[in-house]
Amino acid sequence: MGNGDIVVRVRMDARTFKRFSRFDTFRLRRRWVRPAGFALILCAFAAVALLSRRPQAGVIAAVLLAVGLGLPLVYVGSYLSQLNAQAQRLGLDLPRHVYTVTLDFDGIRVEGAPGRQETLSVRWQDAPAAFRAKGCVYLYVSPARAFLLPDGQASVDDDALWACLVGHMGDRCRDRR
Repeated sequence: MGNGDIVVRVRMDARTFKRFSRFDTFRLRRRWVRPAGFALILCAFAAVALLSRRPQAGVIAAVLLAVGLGLPLVYVGSYLSQLNAQAQRLGLDLPRHVYTVTLDFDGIRVEGAPGRQETLSVRWQDAPAAFRAKGCVYLYVSPARAFLLPDGQASVDDDALWACLVGHMGDRCRDRR
């Protein structure tokens, strides 16, 4: 470890984990688009059925509205329920050390928590993105894998950490606060 290295000993809690998961699922991967599109289509069909003024049009419209609004609500409810269960399974009720991220001149090094012999090294040019969100930085080392750097846990202040990422990654860093 060099003098200019930034070390983040990440202690994860349920709140940070859930906030990241919602960001990744709904904002970054835009998984809300299909349920919303489904709801809009069925609501449009319900409106067409009502405008037709045929017998039973009200019943058909009610069924279309119930399905069109109900299924997306079930989707979101199921997602949130599974997210809560996963946070509980991971034992995040109380913050715990999950990994250590070191940012140096060459790139990003991630070491697993004590007792886990996992180590990952990624060069700066291979890291696809970093997002600064409320209370945390989401550092993506691949399109499908991110490491969370919660505020106040780095060996430097939060602005210096973000400046380091912007300095190495440039326009692949986006501030979403």
